[in-house]
Amino acid sequence: MKKIISILHHPLPQIDGKLAEESGLGWHFRSAKALVKYGDFLTIATRPNISAEWRFKVVDGVVVVLAPSSNLSPSREVWKWSYVSPSLASLVGHFVRYDYVPYIHEYRALNSEIILRRVGGCDVILQHHGSFPPVKEIFSDPIKVLKELNKLRRELYLKKVRGVFFVLNRREEFYLKEILNVDADVKIRTMAVDFNELKPLSEIEKSKVKENLGIVDDEVLLVTYVGIFGEEFSGIKGAHFIVKIWRELKKRLSRRVKIVITGIGESYLPLFRRLGILAYKFLTHKDFTKIVGASDAYFLPATPGYIYGGSGAVAIMEALAMGIPVVSPTLRDFPEPDHIKDLGIATEYISNENTLKEFINALIYVIENRKRYKPWVIRELSHKYYSWESFVRDFNNAVKKL
Repeated sequence: MKKIISILHHPLPQIDGKLAEESGLGWHFRSAKALVKYGDFLTIATRPNISAEWRFKVVDGVVVVLAPSSNLSPSREVWKWSYVSPSLASLVGHFVRYDYVPYIHEYRALNSEIILRRVGGCDVILQHHGSFPPVKEIFSDPIKVLKELNKLRRELYLKKVRGVFFVLNRREEFYLKEILNVDADVKIRTMAVDFNELKPLSEIEKSKVKENLGIVDDEVLLVTYVGIFGEEFSGIKGAHFIVKIWRELKKRLSRRVKIVITGIGESYLPLFRRLGILAYKFLTHKDFTKIVGASDAYFLPATPGYIYGGSGAVAIMEALAMGIPVVSPTLRDFPEPDHIKDLGIATEYISNENTLKEFINALIYVIENRKRYKPWVIRELSHKYYSWESFVRDFNNAVKKL
């Protein structure tokens, strides 16, 4: 039996007094669970704790271990991911001696580097989650200069890593292969979602969800998630465009439209709600996917700042799994370009008024032509790349080559 230790480099907050993993959160846990469920793997999911204590729990057949950590920058001015955990590296090093393969989620991070240095020359699998390579800009802010120099130093270390890089898109693939010239293999492989738990809703199920939201059947329901972990209000996914999009839809469409937006900080909710937008800071995964499944379209007005991470947007994969058409720049990375038109519309990343106008036009087109998008076609096309079955197949092939 193949053995994997799946590692997240940062802590996660508790949900209702329980570990985040018990609510199904964290890619380290989700992937470990999928490797158990769909593949012949023995897995451990680990990450830093938010305190100086060890914690252990078995969740859905996965051993979850939280390692002690210290917060180097409580203000987060120097590091967004400010918790450091030498104990996490020691834990991984211990299990490597028992033939566990480290699967590290996001390789451009402090704890990830400490782990890589600890395990030395063993084979690893490194998962990209949207981080950018070093930039060549000249910054006046000394902190930004320090960050980029540190990133450049880390990149040179990554160059000699053995194993496999799983990256989200062709841009990162080109950078690692052609510019950094890494020794490891590089494969495009996003994360995934459970298609067995996410299926198109019946019309009766959709009506019931809409009724619970106070939406009548003839109203168009649009959904978006614009949250970024650890941030109150982030423009990277276009949260600042929502109000203008909402007003344009009201002005240009003859039928009534409702928007559900989640991932917004508490202090911003009243603004959206006063406009009639159904805004939430957080929805449970069960509630969120029900609303997505009842929607007429999912949209994400992403900016160029999301160009490296958008290919792995979980909410979009979930929408596609449920047969919902998508309007988003991130669809540009779908592996079968000729079939993007069957999934929705891949717009430009929104960087100015013109690209925002084009995005709104695309969203209106999908709303007015939503009947032409076939839920089971959307689901079948996306299953080939975004299902856990496809993930485990690619993961298994990578492990065999180590």
